[in-house]
Amino acid sequence: MKTAQRWRRSSLEVQTSEVVAGRGPGPEPPPAWAARLSQLVDAAREPQEGPSWWTPMNAYFGSVETRTDPQGYHWDGMKRLGRRDHPLVFFQFTLAGWGQFELHGHPPQRVPPGTSFFAVVPSRHRYYLPEGSPGWTFGWIGIYHPYLIRRIAKQVAATGPVLPTPPGSALIARAMRLVRGAFRKDFRDRFDVELALFEFTVAFERLARELRHPEGEREGLLDELRGRVLAGGRRALGVGVLAAEHGMSRSAYSHFFRARTGTSPAHFMTEIRIQEAERLLVTTRQPIAEIAGACGFADATHFGKVFRRLRHQSPAVYRRSLA
Repeated sequence: MKTAQRWRRSSLEVQTSEVVAGRGPGPEPPPAWAARLSQLVDAAREPQEGPSWWTPMNAYFGSVETRTDPQGYHWDGMKRLGRRDHPLVFFQFTLAGWGQFELHGHPPQRVPPGTSFFAVVPSRHRYYLPEGSPGWTFGWIGIYHPYLIRRIAKQVAATGPVLPTPPGSALIARAMRLVRGAFRKDFRDRFDVELALFEFTVAFERLARELRHPEGEREGLLDELRGRVLAGGRRALGVGVLAAEHGMSRSAYSHFFRARTGTSPAHFMTEIRIQEAERLLVTTRQPIAEIAGACGFADATHFGKVFRRLRHQSPAVYRRSLA
């Protein structure tokens, strides 16, 4: 059998294996990721072998998997290639549960929904399903295109392999298209595949630039959250709610927000509520207990403690000082 035929057959075997998501139990996806997982499971129901031009250099591998056995899922970036195999890059994004990625010389990083990684092969890394995980459902693609591998590897060297990827990000949209296309082989020709791979690479480079220079994104995140807090009034907005809206765990969203703004979402929301309370203390004669409730604090005692911690005086003293 010719090399291209073997590769197409191998690609199909990956997509018909028992670990393909939807063919067995797995962790529950967060609401923001459930629809995306459903799309990929639907695509996985009818995998196609691919046309004659579907070769390693013209196309790519891809699938969506659920792994639940810690003993059965472990990849070492220095042990994946034979002597005649070409270098490649894997991209993997979590849809439910979590696994771990470990770069040589660095502590393991958890990879929950809203987090992805690039694995350049060969390189000194490993990723695996650890004990204690409820399972790991993820989409992945493997790219062989030499020029794109060089571009991606250069970017990974500059920004690191693990990165936040909210479900609405352009990188996830491009990755979703590639995983669906790996099953359906619904590209017009090899040029259409190459275009999709280039668009994916550019989306990664653009996201990496935003992570390094987040000023525009910083102001957008702060303005959006400020508006949400002020519009919520008496209802205190929880970090868990924000995290779910972005398809992330609470810890992943807090890291995502702090990396772009320099502050935690919880601290920023508290600061906005205190600023609104200051305005009401000065411009109205409302009782302090009413102001506390209007600004989302549990009661006047809680409001007083937070106000004193941040402003080093009580709300009553602050009001008298500006009367």
